[in-house]
Amino acid sequence: MARAWAFAVAFVLPMTALAASPSSSDLAATILAKMAQPAPAHTPFIQVSYQGMLDRPLVVSGQMKWLGGDNLQRDVEQPYQETAKIGNGELSVQRGNGAVRRIPASRAPQMGAILAGFRALLGGDAGVLSQDFDVSAQGNETAWVLTMRPRAQAMKSHVQSIVIDGRGNAPRCMTFSEADGDTTITLLGAMAKAGLQSTAPLQSALAVRCRNG
Repeated sequence: MARAWAFAVAFVLPMTALAASPSSSDLAATILAKMAQPAPAHTPFIQVSYQGMLDRPLVVSGQMKWLGGDNLQRDVEQPYQETAKIGNGELSVQRGNGAVRRIPASRAPQMGAILAGFRALLGGDAGVLSQDFDVSAQGNETAWVLTMRPRAQAMKSHVQSIVIDGRGNAPRCMTFSEADGDTTITLLGAMAKAGLQSTAPLQSALAVRCRNG
């Protein structure tokens, strides 16, 4: 269930995040403020998950919705229908018309990281984000990379980083890197609308597209 939400995201080409300096922090705050949208807000996505145990990446697509506060909803439309929600300390998942499965959010620490990533994209509050993550930025306001690394050791044991690539006030990709080496890259907005160039894209090729495409 946790992997169904790993994007990032997921979460990428190796890169060294800048140490949190005033200039880096200021740039990060400026980027986040420009991306802020009032709730409810939504964006199309294509999520490509690379897992060590699989020969091919898992690909799903649909709509991501931030409903305000800690409430996030992900509607998968292809290749199946699934609605996943997180909020009020709970994660729920419903596949098609099947039964709703519910678990406490405390049992899925990745969920908290993913929620933080999308709140960063849509909520724009750098102060709240920095309570749980070391946040740094590279580039400039035209072309930038935002990197978030968890502060708490409990989260570090599951989540290595969340990296967001963007242009201006529009995020392009979010890369969610897990501590076990699995990675999920999620195309967002215009990048998602453009679609994939392969049904099974190489992780390195997709990472290059997110950074330079």
